[in-house]
Amino acid sequence: MNNTSETEFVAPKKSTIINSGKGEWLTQMVPCLITQKLITAIYILPFDAEKTILVPNEEIEKNFIKLERDDTYVYTENYPNKKIEIAEFLIKKVNLKKLKKHFEDNQIMTTLIEKIETDSYKSKGNNSVCKILEYKNFIEGTVVDNSKLKRVGDPIYNRRARHSVPISKDYSREDYENCCSFPAPIGIREEDFALPSEQNKICIELLEQVFNSVNAPDCPKEIADELGLKINKNTHTCKWCGELFNIESINQNYCEKEHTLNLCHRDPIAGTKANNIYFGHCSCNREQGGYSELERLMQICRLSKNKEEYKNIIKKELFLDI
Repeated sequence: MNNTSETEFVAPKKSTIINSGKGEWLTQMVPCLITQKLITAIYILPFDAEKTILVPNEEIEKNFIKLERDDTYVYTENYPNKKIEIAEFLIKKVNLKKLKKHFEDNQIMTTLIEKIETDSYKSKGNNSVCKILEYKNFIEGTVVDNSKLKRVGDPIYNRRARHSVPISKDYSREDYENCCSFPAPIGIREEDFALPSEQNKICIELLEQVFNSVNAPDCPKEIADELGLKINKNTHTCKWCGELFNIESINQNYCEKEHTLNLCHRDPIAGTKANNIYFGHCSCNREQGGYSELERLMQICRLSKNKEEYKNIIKKELFLDI
């Protein structure tokens, strides 16, 4: 659908299972664009999904609410600024098929491209989320483990689109257990949230970082131009340690205890946004911890404030006159 000027939007009141054969989630209060109206049902496109679903009219009337819109935005209480630009519904992911095909015999590049795709477009994992079968058993009252110590479900999805409904850090377990969707998932971590346009910027930024790393293979000019990549070889560094990033040092085998590559955030609170994320060393990311670069810097300043020895070390490292 290329024209959204006359379209309507609805949102489900609670998370439910759709496509019962395969089993998929429809997220509570996710905006859904109405793409086609039939006599007894309508097709909707959930904002955090890639395919339309057919919903009977009586289901729409009973379990959905209508969302207000104007020429630019659809309005929803559950998203940042309480609105989403309608154009975001039409944005497609960066097409990486040619890149994957070109590097299909290069294991390191294949692994990196897959990681870029996942990190750009999917939220972090969460093993505590309620599985489809567990949800059905809970609803039907056939839960196997009734122990009070066994917590059922989690509000956060396991690997969902980054533009699914963001859930605030202040959202409590009690809030979740009292919501109408419990024990179904209802969204993603707010720091994982990014609109489709932002996700594409992240994807391009990470691709550039890979091709700008030491020992990175050449990206074919045709593909680089098509994707709009700005390549300046041997310039990408781990922002924490300042070392040039070397592609040949990467170990990302799934079963390995120690990975060498990580998606790092200069400010974890700011979330997954372009200019705030980069490929860096796992060891450096652990060293930074959950703090921003500025927070770590201020810690060093406090530590050095009354210690002349530390001040001199800093001056020496920064080539300042002592």
